[in-house]
Amino acid sequence: MTCCEGFTSCNGFFLISLCILAIAFNLLPLFADYSMDGRLFQKPVSCFEWWLPGVLGGGILVLPAVAMTFAAKKRGSCNSRTGMLLSAFFCIISIVGAIYCVLISLIALASGPLICQDPDAGLSSCTFSLGNISSLSTLNFDIGWYLQFDGCHNSTGGEGNGTWVPLGHSFTNLDESQIVNLHLITFSGLSVVALLEIIFSLLQIVAGICGCLCGTSKRRRGREV
Repeated sequence: MTCCEGFTSCNGFFLISLCILAIAFNLLPLFADYSMDGRLFQKPVSCFEWWLPGVLGGGILVLPAVAMTFAAKKRGSCNSRTGMLLSAFFCIISIVGAIYCVLISLIALASGPLICQDPDAGLSSCTFSLGNISSLSTLNFDIGWYLQFDGCHNSTGGEGNGTWVPLGHSFTNLDESQIVNLHLITFSGLSVVALLEIIFSLLQIVAGICGCLCGTSKRRRGREV
């Protein structure tokens, strides 16, 4: 087994693990939305989980690279120069998806959860357009909504008793502090996962190109026979 094949085999497991993590992080606020009143779209944590950065960008768009990586490893059905090259090509698509995930996550972290903008805000107040992504360069990245003493995280409590106003009544009561923490965990996690996907995809591109140029063990076994 060549070193390129060995790395490809390990890289496939890393990428599929990151895919699962990205999808799980994206689904967290969706489950929270449903758990509060048994309906979706009524109490969204933010607008940005509905852009599906983890499900689409960090998940679905990375899966072709995962499949090709497993197929191109030793004893895989595509263990050949072409298979290694295709694994590199599909990793380019993975990088595009991961970049999308990072951009949406950064915008979400800069904007904060909906409850910091308006306690009664719903999905109808969200704007879904590509202009949101292109405006990232002019976005003032500030998580004061979480860090500052008078920010959203601390401004909704009672008079010195540390209690929070419940937002849900039918199913699970998630208070404002929990929603703010959930927003931070979700999109911070998605950012880290997507950055790791970019790194492993870049490494697989190098391994795939080297495997294409140098050949695979399947080719060498054929020559020995």
